[in-house]
Amino acid sequence: MNKIKRLLKKLSNREENIRLTKWMLSVVKPYTRFIVYTFIISVLSMLISYVSTIVGKYVVDDATNGVINLHNMAWMCGATFVSIAISVFSSIISSYISEKFSFSLKKSFFNDIQRSVWLHISKIHSGDLVTRLTSDIGAISDGLISIIPQTVLIVTQLLIAFCILFYYDKKIALFALALGPIGALCLFIFRERYKRYQAALRKSESAYRSFMQETLSNLTIIKAFGQENYNDEKMENYKKERLKLVFKNSRLSSIMSAVMRIIYSVGYVVAFCWGSYRISTGDITYGTLTIFITLVAQVQGSISSLASIVPQYYSMLVSAKRIYTVIHFPKEVYTGKTDVPAAVGVEAKEVDFAYDKAPVLKEMNFTVTPGQKVAVVGPSGAGKTTLVRLLLALTEPNSGNLYYTLDGERIELATPDCRRFVSYVPQGNTLISGTVEENLKFGLRDASEEQMWHALELAAADKFVKKLPDGLKAELSEKSGGISEGQAQRISIARALIADKPVLILDEATSALDEATESVIVKNITEQLDNKTCFIITHRRSMLQYCDTVIEIDEDARVTMK
Repeated sequence: MNKIKRLLKKLSNREENIRLTKWMLSVVKPYTRFIVYTFIISVLSMLISYVSTIVGKYVVDDATNGVINLHNMAWMCGATFVSIAISVFSSIISSYISEKFSFSLKKSFFNDIQRSVWLHISKIHSGDLVTRLTSDIGAISDGLISIIPQTVLIVTQLLIAFCILFYYDKKIALFALALGPIGALCLFIFRERYKRYQAALRKSESAYRSFMQETLSNLTIIKAFGQENYNDEKMENYKKERLKLVFKNSRLSSIMSAVMRIIYSVGYVVAFCWGSYRISTGDITYGTLTIFITLVAQVQGSISSLASIVPQYYSMLVSAKRIYTVIHFPKEVYTGKTDVPAAVGVEAKEVDFAYDKAPVLKEMNFTVTPGQKVAVVGPSGAGKTTLVRLLLALTEPNSGNLYYTLDGERIELATPDCRRFVSYVPQGNTLISGTVEENLKFGLRDASEEQMWHALELAAADKFVKKLPDGLKAELSEKSGGISEGQAQRISIARALIADKPVLILDEATSALDEATESVIVKNITEQLDNKTCFIITHRRSMLQYCDTVIEIDEDARVTMK
């Protein structure tokens, strides 16, 4: 039974490797032309190096006979320098192509992340996603750009070197070639263990990067609770685990490398001894011996290079699996609708939702007419934020439907397209690094200065923004450094208002404000924007006076409208 399981696992791994390889080849296909150019340049460099090797034979033979052939020496030196120049040029071109390809992959993966269904992508830590976006994409791009042309080039180099060597001595050529399968067999034995170590290293890298990102994003909390030493200990544990994996991987790599060096050395020693023997018998010249040594080294070097591609390939497969998993998450589907009515309502019909098994919302039914102001209340964890996610179509009901309505008629299901109806102010500080103006233009890309100041006024933010050194051009650092939480919330509200959508969702949007400021903002929204449908998620009973109706979610996930 265990043998069958192991066999099935091997077959599954083989199928996965084939699938990932096909995907990577499809990714690199648009860059085939550039890879071919690089390959041609490398072949020219290789051929010129062979010219240098063959000319070198005649230089040595002439010198052995007491003749200094300056013409051959000039050819040899010229070929060497041209080969070096071409190699430098090839390296520059390869670096440029590699970076272009890498950035294209990153851009494509970045787009996939943004357009994946929220419920799937949210399960992966942002630090892990960044690791995949940088380290894993880098491993794939470097591998694809180098492995394909390098493999073809090495095989070509191996064949040419073997043919030249075979011309001069069949036995030594066959011996040099025969050592290759021995090295390949050794690498084949170690391949699965190497792949496991690479997967563990990638997982370890994601773990410590995620930890560092969270720590740096929450320094205030770390300092407030005095957890610096605890975090130091966690970082030390990550270091120990990482070093342990690096040591195992390095040990395995060193063993693999040592095996190849032994095989390489055996080939070199045999070629040298065999060449020396044939010189003693008068069968070959000293110049031919230099060809033996050089070409055997090139044959062995080619085999060694092919062997080194194997670990790189498996490392690339590990990264490809991590990328492939994410890019095949379900994607949000947009139909391209652009119409935005002036007023829109919402209707929930028998909506049930659960993240796992425990229900979060059960049999939710309500009807909100255009322009109504609705308070959404309930204890923490009851499902208020889940309702917001359903309204934004970040998640879908397990059963039932959520509709957007116009004049009492259902016009659209809650799908990604419906976000064109909705402005949203999330909990907490969600401003981006940049200017106040850049944050406001997240709501409306072509917003005029007049529109920005009007939105700031409605959000009771215009006065403090005017006092900032550069006003709308004032720079906000990460986490809105330089302004208070309450001020950041007001800019977030202005960002939502400037979008001028028919539905406005305020998710604890005034939690950092004093009651007077909160009252001014809510009055502005309810009185001056009376045509907007508003969902106000709140714990404050004082907010109910501004609302027409209340949706209450209890601890048992039941939803009632009062």
